[in-house]
Amino acid sequence: MKTKKLTFLGLMVGYSLILYILETYIPNPLIVFFPGAKLGLTNIITLISLLIFGLKETFIIVTVRVILSSIFTGPMSYLLFSIGGAYLSLILMYLATKIKGFSTIGVSIIGAIGHNLGQLLVASVIVENLLVVTYLPFMLVTSLVTGFFVGLVSKFCYPKMVKVGGSLIEINR
Repeated sequence: MKTKKLTFLGLMVGYSLILYILETYIPNPLIVFFPGAKLGLTNIITLISLLIFGLKETFIIVTVRVILSSIFTGPMSYLLFSIGGAYLSLILMYLATKIKGFSTIGVSIIGAIGHNLGQLLVASVIVENLLVVTYLPFMLVTSLVTGFFVGLVSKFCYPKMVKVGGSLIEINR
């Protein structure tokens, strides 16, 4: 991997961690209606990375972010929830980018749904009860809201990131 590309990947991990930490300080209005709901700001970086680099490099960014953010937050269960949500989200977003007709916002909503589904599946394995998945309809509502927000921010940030990183890396097209 070229040094400039590796540097840009490192910056993306850094941006992702900053957004992760920042999100812990932002009051979340959705938590009143949907306990456990988060805005998912780190998915902005995941989506932009997927659009710029493709699956392989974004997988690396997500893996490093998941490991480091889990170290910051503490319990091992956070790592399991992060892995389940992040990887399913990444896979579904990647598949959505390969289907014509999905906008950046649509891909983001698919990713948010995948993230929530992945976390609920991990929760059902941990508590050994598949009934945890009955919380999915409530989480789908939050997925629409947060996925729309993340997609909208990503849509406006993507051209700027391409401009900054375009001279450093080969854009995935």
